Amino acid sequence: MYDSSLFGLLQMLYETLKNEAKFLSNVGNQTQDIREEINRIQCFLQDADAKKPEYETVRNWIADIREVAYDVENILEKYTHEITSRKDRSIWKENIALHNIGMETKDVMSRIDNIKRCMRTYVDIGIRAICQGESSSEKTQWLTRSYSHLVDEDFVGLEEEVNKLVEELISEENDEFHGVFAICGMGGIGKTTLARKAYRHSDVQSHFQAFAWASISKQWQARDVLQGILTKLEPKNRKQINMMMDEELVKELYKIQQSKKCLIVLDDIWSTNFWNSVKHAFPKGKECSSKILLTTRKKDVCTHIDPTCFLFEPRCLDAEESWKLLHKKAFPRVNTPDLKIDLELERLGKEMVSECGGLPLAIIVLAGLLARRPKVDEWRRTSQNLNLHMSGESFEQDGGIHGVLALSYYDLPYPLKPCFLYLGNFPEDQKISARKLYQLWAAEGIISLEDNQGEETAMMEVGECYLHELAQRYMVQVELEETTGRIKSCRLHDLMRDTCLSKAKEENFLKTISPQHLNQSMRYSSSAKAISARTVRRVSITVDNDFQNYFSTDDKSFQHVRSALFFPRQTGHEGTAFPLPIFQSLCNNLTMLRFLHLEKFSFEENLHKAIGNLVHLRYLSFRYSRFQKLPSSVGNLKYLQTLDLRVNFFSYLTLPNTIQKLQNLRNLYLPPSHQNTYKLDLSPLRQLEMLKNFDTQVYPFRGLFKLTKLQKLAAVLSLELDEMEEIIDHLTLKTGRLRETSFRIYYRFHSEKDFNLLKRLLGCHHLHKLDLIGYISKLPEHHFFSQSLTKLTLRGSGLEEDPMLILQKLPKLFTLSLRGNTFIGKEMCCSTQGFPLLKTLKLQGLPNLESWRVETGALPNLIHLEIEDCKKLEKVPDGLKYLTKIQEITIIDMPDTFQNRLQEVQGEDFYKVQFRKLFGTYKFPKIKSRMLLSGHMFGGLMQTICPSTVPKEWKRL
Repeated sequence: MYDSSLFGLLQMLYETLKNEAKFLSNVGNQTQDIREEINRIQCFLQDADAKKPEYETVRNWIADIREVAYDVENILEKYTHEITSRKDRSIWKENIALHNIGMETKDVMSRIDNIKRCMRTYVDIGIRAICQGESSSEKTQWLTRSYSHLVDEDFVGLEEEVNKLVEELISEENDEFHGVFAICGMGGIGKTTLARKAYRHSDVQSHFQAFAWASISKQWQARDVLQGILTKLEPKNRKQINMMMDEELVKELYKIQQSKKCLIVLDDIWSTNFWNSVKHAFPKGKECSSKILLTTRKKDVCTHIDPTCFLFEPRCLDAEESWKLLHKKAFPRVNTPDLKIDLELERLGKEMVSECGGLPLAIIVLAGLLARRPKVDEWRRTSQNLNLHMSGESFEQDGGIHGVLALSYYDLPYPLKPCFLYLGNFPEDQKISARKLYQLWAAEGIISLEDNQGEETAMMEVGECYLHELAQRYMVQVELEETTGRIKSCRLHDLMRDTCLSKAKEENFLKTISPQHLNQSMRYSSSAKAISARTVRRVSITVDNDFQNYFSTDDKSFQHVRSALFFPRQTGHEGTAFPLPIFQSLCNNLTMLRFLHLEKFSFEENLHKAIGNLVHLRYLSFRYSRFQKLPSSVGNLKYLQTLDLRVNFFSYLTLPNTIQKLQNLRNLYLPPSHQNTYKLDLSPLRQLEMLKNFDTQVYPFRGLFKLTKLQKLAAVLSLELDEMEEIIDHLTLKTGRLRETSFRIYYRFHSEKDFNLLKRLLGCHHLHKLDLIGYISKLPEHHFFSQSLTKLTLRGSGLEEDPMLILQKLPKLFTLSLRGNTFIGKEMCCSTQGFPLLKTLKLQGLPNLESWRVETGALPNLIHLEIEDCKKLEKVPDGLKYLTKIQEITIIDMPDTFQNRLQEVQGEDFYKVQFRKLFGTYKFPKIKSRMLLSGHMFGGLMQTICPSTVPKEWKRL
């Protein structure tokens, strides 16, 4: 009996193991099947999106399929990871992992089959509805790259109102009655546009002595606002202002408004609480002649701030003005006012624009939609959609505006929709770095690195193409780089951001969490539709010090989060502390993360090793955060593409050698300050395409030679002569892929051999930015300089010959700084046609300079000029009066005689600068700062700032 029972048990175990082995062997086939299924799913989703079905049932099926697609991607990632990690695992652990993946695969395939059965059951309202739906995915030509949606260019029809506002602002009579001027109205009516028009008006610029613009928005911080305003009013005191206590900020801001005639714009105030927190920084009534110009959507905010304020309520555009604005934006290439437009187009245009209720923002977005659909049939279909989306919504409410804005979203090509929705990750009014955005898109697979051979240039080009099209549709506002004309950053208008968040929630694309959610459940309300109960895939979290009120990884709906962006609500000097338990829980539970953004936070001195659990990460950023040691477990992040370690400068971050294991790393931002006890070789990172903050004091310079895919390099070089020759040989002869380099070089170019070395360095065709610190016997002729050089800084060069004679011939130079005894001669001259593109010029610490001449035709594009600590310089050049593009002139720490010549009253040279913003005539007292540093910090500080002064024995610490 005993033997029989044992035999039966063994037989059962044998059958179980045999079935399990068969099951495990079939997991690979299952994953292949599911790969094919995901391709079919993606095609279905794209077709469904193009047809835009109106049935709720079908939309729910599409949402189910999208959820399945996410889960399929997760399964494939897990399977790939297990296969690649096979050599590091025991057979037992591998089989357990494969079993779990197999079970997940079976579950997903079962869900797909169930969806298919349901769709076959309801085919008449399912597939047929999708196939017969009206498609709007046709490609059209791009608009010209004018970015004409920028706010000042969009101004139509309210010129008289602006003039009236300007008259009131500069009226001396109003000094006694009105200190506050309020522009109050509904969203999208153009309050900020009117404020900026008045702010930039020439009469206003000449009337006031100092200016400051502050965007308040909903998530304001009183200290940040006051600090920002004071810094703009007193730019010379930026460092002191940053160190002030709150009470000192209030007193100083109050004081300067009494001593100067200031205009301060407080844009987009949402609550009376804001004013209650800052009101003691602003004088009232007859105490001063400074003015406050504010914009708000709420009239009670105006009366709360000042019951006697001058209230300006912008009107909506009338029918003629609305059509004029639509005409201007929908036909941007047309310059002739008497253009003959098809009568049917005009009729449809006027019909649609009438639905915008005279709101400029709604008209502009509608124009962006119509500009891509120039045919009458397309305008007719747009008109029909407009009526559908706007039915039942009054344009006196935000819903109507969002309906118009949503049309642009619906009209986006399928790949651009997630690009737009991603913008909702970032807080209100925040400028979004274009490069960061492209890297984020790549980390999520929106920009496929596989399709573009994984190259940085390809990723950038595709990303900029996407962002450019969003800008052309007036869905984002962009800022361009001066030197290249490429997109530098972007931002969302408040109303467009609301639309973005609304659509992200509707499609379960993104969940945003902020202090406003304190009284809300982490899940959507029970009255929401079925889609709202789905798994959270992406989160953007703005947190205060009390983390647990905003975010909990115990919530099961967060277990499959793919991207998490954390933003501190407080942006003070110390940063918001990121609690260790929260960080550990995040790393242990959110294991499917691809993107983790943890910027401006303060962590423990040693970052916790749990970060190594996030094995699927593609993007990891700790920019401006605080911690001093990166754990060795970071080497587990084998799929990482972008690692940003530009932590707080005084963190002196130590990196582990396991960083060499990140074989897929393409973008590496190294710390700005270092404290490694050994040299860290980066040569194993063969996929690197962009490397920033490389320092030869910390990393062996020969490691660069093996980075054959490197395209962008920013490095600090502090080397001996033979080493400098070796690295310059490599940069000039052996790096065909290198496209852009920036160097800070500590070296003294004394001998003829040094001079030849300098010429070879300057001749690197990819050299864009250069900061030379140390003696230079003389400058090479201009033809030895790279034609790509856009920014040049010289420090302590000791040049006896006028450097302008050579530097003014550099064709693409945008920024030039001559600092600390760079030129020790007495006379300097900028000749006719010299510096054709230069926009910023800084002359700092030139002790012997007595005379500076600017000939007619020189510096035609100069915008910013700074003169500091040039004690013997007698006056600003006469030619300054002909530099019509100058916007700002800053004079710092100059003699009284020099300052007096620039005074408005009886100043001999005032006529040269009277139409420019003159920041300065400031004279700084000599202040010795006191700083307490540990030996560890002091060594790191000296090694980072001035490595040539650090004794060799310190470098071995």
